[in-house]
This record gives sequence, C-alpha cells and structure tokens, in this order.
Amino acid sequence: MLTDAELEIYRRAGKLVAEVREEVRPLIKPGEMLLTIAETAEDLIRQKGAKPAFPCNVSVNEIAAHYSPPATDETRVKEGDLVKIDIGAHIDGYIADTAMTVATDSKAEMVQVVESALEEAIKAVKPGTKVGEIGGVVEDTATAAGFKPIRNLTGHALARWTLHAGLTVPNVREGADGELKVGDILALEPFITDGAGHVEDGPQVFIFRYLGDRPVRMRMARKMLFDIKRAYGSLPFAERWLAKGISRLRLELTLRELVGVGALHPYHVLKERADGRVAQAEHTVIVTENGCEAITR
Repeated sequence: MLTDAELEIYRRAGKLVAEVREEVRPLIKPGEMLLTIAETAEDLIRQKGAKPAFPCNVSVNEIAAHYSPPATDETRVKEGDLVKIDIGAHIDGYIADTAMTVATDSKAEMVQVVESALEEAIKAVKPGTKVGEIGGVVEDTATAAGFKPIRNLTGHALARWTLHAGLTVPNVREGADGELKVGDILALEPFITDGAGHVEDGPQVFIFRYLGDRPVRMRMARKMLFDIKRAYGSLPFAERWLAKGISRLRLELTLRELVGVGALHPYHVLKERADGRVAQAEHTVIVTENGCEAITR
C-alpha cells in the first residue's frame, strides 16, 4: 500500500506531466519538426522539477509507438497527419505517464473515439475489476464507432523506477486473470485504428533500456554502458540523449554492440500491420476504494 507521502509525489508528477502535455499541444501543427516537439516536452519536464521517465514519443499516422526522433531527424508534421504524443515524468522514480493524439485536419473522429474509450475505461476501474473487463470497454467503444482496438498493445501498471510493472491492461475483451486492488497505479492506454488491429516491429530503434552489465569488446562501449546505468538506471532513454560528442555511425555501432551482448533492450518502432492510422490516449490512475483517481487529467 502506498503511503500518503508517496501518493502526494505521484500526484505532483501527474499534475506536472499533464501541464506539459497541454503546453506542447499547440506545437503539433503542419511545419513543426518532430524533434522540436520531443525536445520541448522533455525540456519542460526538467524545467518543472522532474525528469523524463522515458523519451518523448512522437508517432505519426501508421506509426503507433516508440518513435522518438533522433538528433538528425528533420521530419516535419504535415497537413492531415495524426500525431500521437506520449510523455512521462518521474520525481525520484515515481512515474506519471500520459498521451494524446492531435489531428492536424478536421477529420478528428478517431481522436474523439479514443478519448471516449479512455474515459469509459477510467469509469470501469475499481477494486476487484478484472483487467480483461477494462479491455472489453475499450473494444466496445472502438468497434461501435467502426474502428478496431490494437490487440497487441496494452496499458500497464507502474511502480517506482519501473515503467511496466506487474499487471497489463488489454485493449480487447479477454479472460485475463489480473484483478485490480486499492493502491494499484495504472497507465490506461487505449490504441485504436482503421487498419488491421495489430502492430509489428519496424527496423528502426531510437529508444533503449539498460538490462545489465555484460562483457564488451570496445572500450567506448564499456564507458557508454557505465554512463547509461548511472544516468538512467532501469528507465528507457533516447539515442539522441547520447549523441553529443560522438558521430552518428560510432553511436549506432556502439549501441548495436550493447544490444547484441544483452546489455540493452531495444524498443523497435511499432507500425500498424495494414498501415492503418492509429490514435492513442492515456492517463495514469490510482485505484481507490470507490473507483480511481486520474492524476494526469
């Protein structure tokens, strides 16, 4: 069970990251660089007294998640793009996670539906609820509007210094055994699409996470692994956070070696299988005796 002090830290992190989400929203417009959006979000988190819990994801159209622009990225938002912003902040390891989708044209129906799915999921949260029931609410909301939930993306429990802890919360109805209890911290995260309803790994990787110390051949790789462990611990980090003072090729080779020996986990960019457009919405909630408290509203 969380202490009152821990609850207050979670609330502070939630309020802070919600403010950042809304401050970034006006940037999501045609002509803006994805890199500017990501770095602005991360800088705002730091300016407000927290740290990014993971790199800001700026995933466009059929890209569902894990696209955090590299340092050399010159991609810009285009008219008609569906842009997903996923951000997290932590205060001393206590994490709040939130996401939104912005339609850059008038075709915002998918955005409205995914936000409704999130609100309905929040209403379903209470002690004793099975996580599969929450998935059913998301699925019903999506399919009633003519869209599909993404079956192989889920919400997740949060714990101190751990972004994905324990329970997963599906976006479809299933007989999952997990049951909510008072004090659970959950990131509810519906994803819906007009495509196939599945995502698959793409070839690109821009986000990594430290797994453990491993013997490595290159001196630079040993130093980089030490620096990553010290700076980010168990939380994900961006390739571009390491890019200063090193060539892009050398950075890629070093990260590839660390992944190859099992020292780092790579987060592949996730793409909708049929190239359908994807919308996402997310709030962090704390399960209470009578329901839940959404701390990132």
